[in-house]
Amino acid sequence: MFFLTKADKEQKVYTVFQNISDDYDRMNDIICFGMHHRWKRDLVNRINKRKYTSILDVCCGTGDIILELARDNPKASLCGLDFSENMLSVAEERKAQSDLTNIRFQHGNAMELPFANNSFQCVTISFGLRNVPDYGQVLEELYRVLEPGGMLYCLDSSYPESPFVRPFFKLYFKYIMPAVGHLFSNHKEEYKWLNDSTEQFLNKNELAQLIQSVGFQKPAVRTYLLGSAALHRGKK
Repeated sequence: MFFLTKADKEQKVYTVFQNISDDYDRMNDIICFGMHHRWKRDLVNRINKRKYTSILDVCCGTGDIILELARDNPKASLCGLDFSENMLSVAEERKAQSDLTNIRFQHGNAMELPFANNSFQCVTISFGLRNVPDYGQVLEELYRVLEPGGMLYCLDSSYPESPFVRPFFKLYFKYIMPAVGHLFSNHKEEYKWLNDSTEQFLNKNELAQLIQSVGFQKPAVRTYLLGSAALHRGKK
């Protein structure tokens, strides 16, 4: 395991996602055996129940979650933000192939969101928080742009805490996944980063405490696949 400075991490993440944008969705299906669709659908279903009229998806990547939300919430105004131009280009192509008019994509940095205070009723960040240079600063930004009473939904990967499961998970993520990335997309080093960022990330209890320390109330956590992913929620 290694640690990067904030500036180096930001540049590393930018380069990774610029490089893998064309293969990102296909490789997610291969690496996660398609299970990420279930986790994201659970997130979307939970948001849909609340009928928000304004939704922001930070680190939106190729737009899979925000596009689903736009289809399910035609009366809402939605925005997807990412700092990788190549990932946003894929998202824009997917939008162009749909008939959705209630969504826009914007280039920007999660560390300094280009929105006014209290701009959205709901903010989401999925498989993105572990990649930012400062988890707390991003959570503070998400809190800032939320309306009072608004909800945060944070879905991300993590290492299972079970001593029986963790070694197998680590074996797959650290050694097998980069090899698969190299085999199917010739991006071994980029997929090695996905393990490094997960290994260095907070566990679900640490993240819940950080979310609460920023000011979010009623934090709740739902785990998936023996703790290999978790959905955190909090209310402003």
